[in-house]
Amino acid sequence: MRLLSYIYFLITSTRNWLYDKRYLKINEIPDVDILCIGNITVGGTGKTPAVQFFTKKLLKMGRKVAIVSRGYRGKRKIDPMIVSDGKKILVTSRESGDEPYIHALNLKVPVIVGRNRYEACKLAVEKFGVDTIILDDGFQHRKLKRDRDIVLIDATNPFGWGALLPKGTLREDFQKGGERASEFIITKSDLISESDLETLKRFLKVKFKKSVSVAKHGVTSLCDIKGNAKPLFWVTGKRVLLFSGLANPLNFEKTVISLNPEYIERVDFMDHHDFKEKDFDVIKKRAKAMNADFIITTEKDLVKLPKKLEIDNLFVLKIEFTMLEDNSLKGFGEINEK
Repeated sequence: MRLLSYIYFLITSTRNWLYDKRYLKINEIPDVDILCIGNITVGGTGKTPAVQFFTKKLLKMGRKVAIVSRGYRGKRKIDPMIVSDGKKILVTSRESGDEPYIHALNLKVPVIVGRNRYEACKLAVEKFGVDTIILDDGFQHRKLKRDRDIVLIDATNPFGWGALLPKGTLREDFQKGGERASEFIITKSDLISESDLETLKRFLKVKFKKSVSVAKHGVTSLCDIKGNAKPLFWVTGKRVLLFSGLANPLNFEKTVISLNPEYIERVDFMDHHDFKEKDFDVIKKRAKAMNADFIITTEKDLVKLPKKLEIDNLFVLKIEFTMLEDNSLKGFGEINEK
């Protein structure tokens, strides 16, 4: 693993150096502000709710916003592809990928996916006349120039076990990535102690001389699969089975623990898992064996469930990104103003 991580380090470092020196082309889109929400580690930092938070924040600033994403694991014949025109969802979650589909469900802005983010952004401008684009999970996508790179740092594992893939979860060298970031947001801050949080804040501020914000991912509601909200206290004192396809399912468990269930078990799938009916044979057997009162999954996983799903007591936990210390987007309103 160490050798493979070193090879990965050489590849990513060389690639970044070539972009830094402009030996590799960086495409620009004039008269549009591009805000990237990304991370240095693989998954688990809470990008999806963060993208939605900043979309709402920019809309309140009077911006005309679109979201552009790679659409990871989306199975589509057209690329780039419009997921939503801001009024209506035009494709399925299997075509778009799960995160873009969640954005389309929760936000009234255009959502576009494309492996070539430059072409996807051009489509957003040409089709919808937007003045601001949020690039979802694009920090390592160096082909496109951004006006600001917001890097999310998972408080529960900020440095990716101190190693690059596959030994750790770093996508690139943390030092170099941190230098390229415009600002940081420490996410899931409520899952660590106050002293550890202060240490992490101080490290980022001193090391990189960049703005640092602090956020948590709080539970907003418990819904059935039809979207009907239920009281959160239903979980208190109950036996709960969790299932998800997340990069870090432990944080999902910690969130549910905050609702004070009597007992919890988990069934974990790979990140971005595409659920099949056979998966629910496993889930149902596990729920029966532990005498579960409720089966709970995430909003991200909900969009990938089979349409004709027969399973009792299935609920979805909805999470909201909440800033506890908001130092983000300072000066962003002046970008591109003449």
